[in-house]
Amino acid sequence: MPKLSDEKQQERRQHILDAAGACFARKGFHQTTMSDICREAGVSAGALYLYFKSKETLIEGLVARDRDEFLELFAEVDTSDLMNSLGALMDTCVVHQPPEKIAIFLEIGVESRRNPAVAETMMRCDATIRASITDLLERAKAAGTINPDRPISEIVDVMEVIADGLFWSLGCRPNVDVASVARSILPVIAQMLRPTAPAPFAPSLFQSHKETSS
Repeated sequence: MPKLSDEKQQERRQHILDAAGACFARKGFHQTTMSDICREAGVSAGALYLYFKSKETLIEGLVARDRDEFLELFAEVDTSDLMNSLGALMDTCVVHQPPEKIAIFLEIGVESRRNPAVAETMMRCDATIRASITDLLERAKAAGTINPDRPISEIVDVMEVIADGLFWSLGCRPNVDVASVARSILPVIAQMLRPTAPAPFAPSLFQSHKETSS
């Protein structure tokens, strides 16, 4: 049998990832078997295992693909028009995500709580995305378009929590008008990022678990 070209191998790999994603979204991670994925993709077990050795490596492939797509979009964010750019990014990455992708996100998130391999995959992905967001905000800070006194790490934490919350709402509360919620959230983010620092609030209002337990 002739060897597949690199392009054909990449196409087959992406096709298998699509099949795995469809199975995970439909049946869940634990109920899905490698045989299910073979049937969905229309490939033999040998072909599947040539590219992916386990369901965990399939998740790693799905996460890496979504991460790379996000990083491409994030690289296009214009720091001179930061809020409109972030709004467009939220619209693309959250509001108009296909239901299947939302279901996969929820499955992977839950699995990461009990599966160390999946947790490690998610941690690596999160670190890469945080670095990209941090770089963007540092550039915006240097350009004077965001509050120079607010720690960048705090802004990134808030943005990640907002994005995660929107994803979970999409997956668990399908009747929520996420577009309307996103429109309401954007002014909150703008308030947080504005060059003039907001009025101070009592530090005791938002203590972390570590602070309250110490």
